[in-house]
Amino acid sequence: MSYTPPNAFVAGTQVDAVPVQANFDALRRYINRGIVSADIKDQSVDTTDIVRGEYAQVVRDHQFTTGDIMTAVAELDDYSRAYMTSHFKAYDLYSDKMQQIPGMGRRIVMEHDGVIVFSVGAAAIGDRNYQLVAEKKASGIYVQVSSNDRVLANDWRPATKGRAYTEDDFNVDVDNSGNTTANGTYSRRWYANRYRVTASKGDVVNICLVCDPKSDKMHVTARNMNIEVFYR
Repeated sequence: MSYTPPNAFVAGTQVDAVPVQANFDALRRYINRGIVSADIKDQSVDTTDIVRGEYAQVVRDHQFTTGDIMTAVAELDDYSRAYMTSHFKAYDLYSDKMQQIPGMGRRIVMEHDGVIVFSVGAAAIGDRNYQLVAEKKASGIYVQVSSNDRVLANDWRPATKGRAYTEDDFNVDVDNSGNTTANGTYSRRWYANRYRVTASKGDVVNICLVCDPKSDKMHVTARNMNIEVFYR
């Protein structure tokens, strides 16, 4: 049956939070468990398998579970950003000074032997320095894979390296990273990667995007992430 909100509102009248939330809860139950075959128009779906998912509004995450599982997030809001900074002491960490980028990873517990495919994309931007010397340095962006909830020094994968340049108007390549553009705003780069991890039943895998920041402050926006787990 089609979705009908339990509470209707009349224009010009005061709206209370309780019935509004009740409508949201009813819609979520309908999306996750209430859709039946009669709601789908004949011949409108030609896929071999329909997967019923769970949508989490708070983190904009849609999770599916069948023989394989998938979790996906797309954040295209220009005002929703994740920040990193170089102002912390590396010796306080158990690993190199890699900072996990918020919202760009998941913790996965394997129910069976399988393969994890991590697809990610984001715009990593090194903001202009306000305390450090105004130089165009490159902050490294990497995929990090950790097992059993322990982060080790070599968990970040060197082969996945991308760069985010600081936006200082400085045309000398101080760290031999390959960027000598005089205008800092022309230094922006898009990071995209797809990484495959083989895991066994019972493994706990933490996979995420990390950054080695070389500027006072940098941010990541337009975040897109998709994780698929294929059980054998």
